[in-house]
Order: sequence, then C-alpha cells, then structure tokens
Amino acid sequence: MKAEPIPYRRVLAIEAATRIQSLALIDGEEVLEHRQQRVRFDHGSILVRNIDELFAAQNLSIHDVDLIVVGLGPGSFTGLRVAMAMAKALARAAEKPLVGVSSLAALAYSVAIVRPQATVCAMIDARRDEVYTGVYRLERDVLQTLDAEHTASPSSLGELLMARATSGPVFIAGNAQAAYPDLDIWREPFVQTLPGWTQTPSAIAAALLGRERAVHLGADDLVSLEPNYIRPSDAQLPRGASDTVVETP
Repeated sequence: MKAEPIPYRRVLAIEAATRIQSLALIDGEEVLEHRQQRVRFDHGSILVRNIDELFAAQNLSIHDVDLIVVGLGPGSFTGLRVAMAMAKALARAAEKPLVGVSSLAALAYSVAIVRPQATVCAMIDARRDEVYTGVYRLERDVLQTLDAEHTASPSSLGELLMARATSGPVFIAGNAQAAYPDLDIWREPFVQTLPGWTQTPSAIAAALLGRERAVHLGADDLVSLEPNYIRPSDAQLPRGASDTVVETP
C-alpha cells in the first residue's frame, strides 16, 4: 500500500528567541540540517550567512522549501524582530507559506516528544527579575497548553509548579534555572530539571509544530503576523534605533 504523502514535506524553521540562533531544514521526518550559534551582535548578517550556508550544504534553495516556520517568542526583542523580518522576506521572495509558532511551545515540545504525557514547564529568562513561562503536555501527539504563556517573577515559580505537579513531576525546559540558580524550587522532589540541550528553543521542534499548525489551520497572514513580545515595553524600538533588521552582504 502506497504511503500517504507528507504535507509541507520540506520545512525551513528559524528560531531566535534567545541568544542561541537556531535553524533547521527538515524533509519529512528527516533532519537535513540543524545549525545553532550564539549571537550577541549583527543578528541580521549572521542569520543571512547561516541560511545561505544551510542551503548550500544541501545544494538547495528557498524555492525548494514547502513551508517556512518562525518562532514568535516571547524572548529577545532583537532576535525575534530579525527572525520575523527574514522569514517574511523569504516567504515573499519565494512565494512560500509562513507559519509562526510559540518559542515556549517549541521549547516544551523538545522535551515532550521524548517524555509523552509529562507536564513540561517552559521558561525563558525575561530579565528585569522575570521569566516568560508556559506549561504544556503532549497528549495523543498534540501539544496541549495547560497554562498560557505569561511573565512571572522567580519568587512565584514555586506556587506555579506545585499547582501543576498533582499528577506527577513537572519537567523544566529553558534557561530559568541557569538565570536564577539559587531558587529553592529547583530542589523540590516534584521538579525535574533537564540537561543543557533543553535550555533554548530548537528550530527542529519549531519546524514540526509549524507543519502541524499549517496542516490544520493553514498559513499565517504575512502582513499581520508579528512576534509575541508579551510585555508591551519590549515591542518598542530603543530611541534612535533603526528599523532595518536584515543586513545584506
């Protein structure tokens, strides 16, 4: 019996919610390329170079892609702005569909696919003594949102995690523990911290989530799609900053 074709088979995903810029190119269930790089400056030019190198390594171009996925955040203002501008530019140039996915959901999904039905709390350091957080669980191959993404103070995390530990331990994904290592909550028996590979959102997870979203809900509108900064102040450009975010060679 002939296998059903995979919709949106070849997917390019861009994730830049943290200082680790992540790119993935998948074909069906195969990861063709996955690149991660710590970025402090020149986000745009680094992203352009990494995308060029990713396609060159596979002897492909953006025209060979069926879908583009971009992480919506919350997270780094500059990283999200650069990733969104690049994703929209590629989608327009190649006339490809674009889908945005939550960076917290992508972070949780990387854990959930190896721990099905586990409760996963995704956290990204938001600075200003806050974290971005959301709670998720993978049920019947669908990532369910148990607590919508929001900001929280580190001191309130104990109450949040305890409330979600009624049916088993809560697994922590993200860099909150590294940012706030002295919190007593990390030592509680109902909290399970994880290795370093779970600290930043993966473009592979974003690609898989984005494909599912595109299949069931269709592509996003290129004009209205924007990053999810959560905090209104994070959506404001610094005084004197340029709105040009993609640097060309």
